[in-house]
Amino acid sequence: MDKNTTNLDKKAISYAAPLSSVVSLLPIRKPDASCIQRSNGIVSITTTPRNGQWAYGKIPRMFLLYVQTLIREDSPMVDAANKTVHLDDTFSAFCEHSGIPVNGRREQVTQMLENLGGTVIQVTNWFENENGKTVHDAINILVADHTHICFDRNSKEYLKGSYIRFSEPMWNILNENPVPLSREIAFNLGNSARALDIYQWLARRTYYIGKPVTIPWDNLQMQFDSAETPPHKFRERFKKALRLVQDNWPELRVEVFPDGVKVYPCRKSLESKQRATKGIPMPKSTTQPTKTDVKPNGNPF
Repeated sequence: MDKNTTNLDKKAISYAAPLSSVVSLLPIRKPDASCIQRSNGIVSITTTPRNGQWAYGKIPRMFLLYVQTLIREDSPMVDAANKTVHLDDTFSAFCEHSGIPVNGRREQVTQMLENLGGTVIQVTNWFENENGKTVHDAINILVADHTHICFDRNSKEYLKGSYIRFSEPMWNILNENPVPLSREIAFNLGNSARALDIYQWLARRTYYIGKPVTIPWDNLQMQFDSAETPPHKFRERFKKALRLVQDNWPELRVEVFPDGVKVYPCRKSLESKQRATKGIPMPKSTTQPTKTDVKPNGNPF
């Protein structure tokens, strides 16, 4: 397995699962609750941790982007037959390639990835059947069947390598048509879990709209936060995170109003001339990455 690194083009692409661009799957901070609920239109999710061990914040989000990208680019680190993704040999290399801030403690990162593996996400779609009755279709998704995360060279477990074997439903989600993101923007937002969620949502939303769309604050709170958060607090936090996204995607056209957020058609983030620049390394693949269908005026999803 070749895990050498290379500096990719500044326009390198990361990928996100469509579901995570529709609704926020994980909490920003550790909740004082047994589960969280989010909804957006006909889609609602309930996220439940194993034994109260929450996966939250920036670490699991950047990890999922990393995994999705490795899968999409046909990396040799991916064993598709066994629904398994192998991780880098060292903690520093893993942080560098995934965009997880290096200042994170090794034990904290390891625990957060193990917590993510034990998380269950119930996805419910509400729709009308042929008789006009409202029904729902629900699926319970355990993120991983098995995790083995060890970056401690002094441990015997280190010799086995680090990997995560996803459940079949989660693997199917990771292999759906992904949302392409600017890797540069995603890495620059890596310290803000809320900004990452907002960026994934806007990256998808701006591909579909042909005219301005206003999303009410109540809808945004159901999509990104809990009902227990005071509305004024949610708006304050959302606007702060949105400014981070705008700083890194200057062509983004979003206006904030008392009744909601107005999103305009704009230059896509993959075409953005980002203000900040830095090298974005990823593991070097021994196979050719799959080509994306991104076109200047096309829809890649």
